[in-house]
Amino acid sequence: MKVFLNASGRQNDVSKELRAFLDYVAGIESEDDFVQRVAEAVREAKKNREWRHEYMTLLMRDQENIEKGKSVGEEMMLMLIQKLVDNNRFDDISKIKENKEYRQKLYKEYNISY
Repeated sequence: MKVFLNASGRQNDVSKELRAFLDYVAGIESEDDFVQRVAEAVREAKKNREWRHEYMTLLMRDQENIEKGKSVGEEMMLMLIQKLVDNNRFDDISKIKENKEYRQKLYKEYNISY
């Protein structure tokens, strides 16, 4: 079961403790003990230079990997389109745009991989 909570919601159908935490998430200060401990842990984490450096390093690596993935995807698609043009399979070009499964099948057929 998945439960979605809205920090801005006001139905008051959650416990007092959970309401205090949701208020904290929404930027509202609270005197709740748990919320105070969470806020202190967040403050300490923000002070930790090593943690910030690691986070930024991971974020940059993720962004680089996303760009590499886009580039590889483009290259594979262009290779497939060229193979289809070379084989006069023009109808398949429009199909690969709409049908991922069919595109994957053709990648295998033409032995196109990364």
